[in-house]
Amino acid sequence: MAAIVCSILLTNRFLTRFVFRRIEAPLTLLAAGVRRIGEGDLDYRISYGQPDEFAPVCTAFNEMAERLKASVERTRRDEESRKELLAGISHDLRSPLTSIQAYVEGLLDGVARTDEAKERYLRTIHAKAADIDRLVSQLFLYAKLDLEGFPVVCGPLRLDRFMAELVEELSTDYRERGLELVTEDLPEVTVSADPVQLRRVITNLLDNSAKYKVKAVGRVSISLDAGGRLTLSDDGPGVPEEALPRLFDVFYRSDPARKNPAGGSGLGLSIAARAVQRMGGTIRAFHAPTGGLAIEITLPLEGT
Repeated sequence: MAAIVCSILLTNRFLTRFVFRRIEAPLTLLAAGVRRIGEGDLDYRISYGQPDEFAPVCTAFNEMAERLKASVERTRRDEESRKELLAGISHDLRSPLTSIQAYVEGLLDGVARTDEAKERYLRTIHAKAADIDRLVSQLFLYAKLDLEGFPVVCGPLRLDRFMAELVEELSTDYRERGLELVTEDLPEVTVSADPVQLRRVITNLLDNSAKYKVKAVGRVSISLDAGGRLTLSDDGPGVPEEALPRLFDVFYRSDPARKNPAGGSGLGLSIAARAVQRMGGTIRAFHAPTGGLAIEITLPLEGT
């Protein structure tokens, strides 16, 4: 009995030390990883090559670290966007408000002595107030799209027919603004989209081309393929290569000085991108063959 008891105690001691040796190194690795992540080193990953029970734990730790890094990056980008949004709002509201204040003071001080001068001052004030109203409306729409509080009702839509009718409807208005709309071959294709939101997207893109055209009469070519890809290409000045990835950022303009707020709020392309995303599609910008800017919208095909 004494021999049996001694054998059990020795075996238990041996197994305990063996097990602790087996788990000590992985636990040390995990503790080091937790410490590094806690210190802010989100690029740290555990390297563990043993095919044992700890391998899945280390893999899960690395996946957690990857998700944590992505979450922190997303939070950082959201914070930068929020700061840029506030800066953009402040700038774009300050310019028309300053003009309104100056013209009102001119009227109160009697600077505009004739009826023609007073009418000119009042027309300027009215135009600046309209700029503010348009900016506030776009901000409201952007916020609703961003918070997914704006209704998007997608259904089957004959995109070729929709675009042909829309271009026919808008051609006269844009021609008066110095922009010619030209449709290339439009094959029959049915996509899943919200016609109200899609119309807003197209008009935002056309407005952008009309604002930045450099010729007396600009041109926008509209093409469509059977895969649901809709492309609008203009012959305007285009944008630098480094500006292409940021065109759809809120309040971004390729002009860093933001010298002409009246030329656009910087929200049109952002609203277009959010609306396309809400419809399950994608949008991208690239250099057009004519040297201008091309915007490609891909909408999901109906039934896919």
